[in-house]
Amino acid sequence: METAKTQETVTRNRYAVKGIEKSDAPEGGDGSDWYRYTIEGTRSTITGYSRGSLREVTQKAKDFAEELNARADGRGGSTWAPRRRTK
Repeated sequence: METAKTQETVTRNRYAVKGIEKSDAPEGGDGSDWYRYTIEGTRSTITGYSRGSLREVTQKAKDFAEELNARADGRGGSTWAPRRRTK
């Protein structure tokens, strides 16, 4: 039983927010309220930029990591995945 629980925990946490820092606007962007976030996974690192307060960007990054974990576990859909056709 303990092994299954440990495996479940590992599977759920494939992606996690590893850092958020104040950043200049990305190319083509304007404003001074930009942050760069880093999400690390078991096989990859994702770096993104988002605009807002530190609290807002932190929540966006956490939500994104949860969405990635759901997709990796087969619990969520992908925006890019083809949809099933209804008959």
